[in-house]
Amino acid sequence: MAGSGMQLALERQPHSCRSWRFNVDVNNLHGWSVVPHKCEDDVEDYMTSSAYHEDVSEALDEALTYARTFMYSADYNASIRYAWIFAVDETSLSNVHYYKNHKYGAEAFNDTLFNKWVELAKAPALEATLDLFDSLKDWGYCLFFLSGRNESQRSATIKNLVKVGYTDYEALILRQTDDIGVNATFYKSSKRKSLEDLGYTIVGNVGDQWSDFTGDSTGNRVFKLPNPMYYTG
Repeated sequence: MAGSGMQLALERQPHSCRSWRFNVDVNNLHGWSVVPHKCEDDVEDYMTSSAYHEDVSEALDEALTYARTFMYSADYNASIRYAWIFAVDETSLSNVHYYKNHKYGAEAFNDTLFNKWVELAKAPALEATLDLFDSLKDWGYCLFFLSGRNESQRSATIKNLVKVGYTDYEALILRQTDDIGVNATFYKSSKRKSLEDLGYTIVGNVGDQWSDFTGDSTGNRVFKLPNPMYYTG
C-alpha cells in the first residue's frame, strides 16, 4: 500500500507550475523523479531567465554578508580552520545546457548521457557562486567541494572546475566505491562529519538540494540555491 501511495503522489498533477516550483524549492515535494510534463516550458523559462540568476545572486549575497560578518564577530577565532562547503552541480557548475537537450528535467534522468556530458568538462560556472568562492578564499576560509559525482569523474570534474576559475580549494570530495547507492543525505552528512573530525569548523554550506543540508554537521548557516530540474534525496 505504501508503494501505491508513493506512485499516486508522483503522478499527481500540480495546481500550477509556479506553485509546483515553489513547493519544490521549500522542500514540500519529496521523491519526484521528473518534472511534470506540463511544467517543462515553465522550468525552461525560469532556468534561462534573469529571475533565476537574480535568485541565485540574492542567496549568495547573503552568504557573502554572513561570511564577512562572522569574521568580525566574537565567535571568530583565528586559530580555527573555518570551512565552507560547496556542492558542484547546479551550485558551482551549471548543467542547464545539458538539460536543455533533455526537456529541462521532464525526461527521465540517464546516467550514461549525463556522464558523457561530465567528461566533456564544459559546464560553465554559476558566476555568483564563483564570486563568493573567490571572496571566501581571499578571506582565508578553507573551501571544499562535496559532490554526488563518482570518483571515476574526478579528472573531468577538476578540469571543469579549474577551467572556469575554481582554484586553490582544499579538496574535492566524491563518492567512493563504498558510497555508491548510499542516499545523498547520509553520504554528504558523513563526509561533512569527517571534515569536522579532522578539525574543521563548517561555517557555511551552499547547495541546490535539501539533501545538501540535512543530517549531521550541516554548518552554522546553509544557503539553498533554486533547482527545479531534478531532485536528489
